[in-house]
Amino acid sequence: MAENKNIWVWALAAVTLFLLFGGFGMGGYGMMGFGMGFGFLFMLLFWGAIIWLVITLISSAQSNKKDNSDSLTILKKRFAKGEITKKQFEEMKKEMDM
Repeated sequence: MAENKNIWVWALAAVTLFLLFGGFGMGGYGMMGFGMGFGFLFMLLFWGAIIWLVITLISSAQSNKKDNSDSLTILKKRFAKGEITKKQFEEMKKEMDM
């Protein structure tokens, strides 16, 4: 998984450098070519930050759901082994749902 992320980072860096220093249309490095490159770079950084924020929020929300189901699984196993009573099981399950 980490390798896959590194590939995307390097690909994004290569595309950004190509667009920044490769010239734009007919202007090339003329009057506005280099300045447009920096504007494009900041636009990429802005949208990259927005996408990163959305992905981070979604993954953190999913991890919270998974933690709750894992704790419920542990609670069920403890009840099945006889470590806790039915009353304790119901009270703990009720607390987790809050």
